[in-house]
Amino acid sequence: MCVGLRSSSPAVLSLTAHIEQALNGAFPTLNWQAPPSTYLAWIDLRPLGIDDQKLQHTLIHQEKVAIMPGDTYGAEGRGFVRLNAGCPRLKLEKGVNGLINAIRTVR
Repeated sequence: MCVGLRSSSPAVLSLTAHIEQALNGAFPTLNWQAPPSTYLAWIDLRPLGIDDQKLQHTLIHQEKVAIMPGDTYGAEGRGFVRLNAGCPRLKLEKGVNGLINAIRTVR
C-alpha cells in the first residue's frame, strides 16, 4: 500500500473504479463491483471457468505480473484473485491489463 493512502480516499476509489471498468469491459459476465472502504480487490473469476494454476503461471511467466491467488488464503479462495489497488496507477494498470491478457490466454 502507498504510504498515507487510506482505503476510502478518492485516489483509492478511483483506482478500484478503474479495475471495475476494465474487468467488466473485458468480461461482462464477471459483473465485479468495487468494494467500499478497501484497497483490496477480491475478484471472483469462477464465472469464467479458469484453471487457477494455469492463470498464475501465465500471469507470472508471460505477463510478468504477481497477483495473489485466492487459495493462498484458504480453500474458500479458489477461483478468486486478490489485487491490491493501494499502489501507483501505472502499476495498477499494468496489473489489470496483465490479468485481462492472462485470462484471455487461458480461456
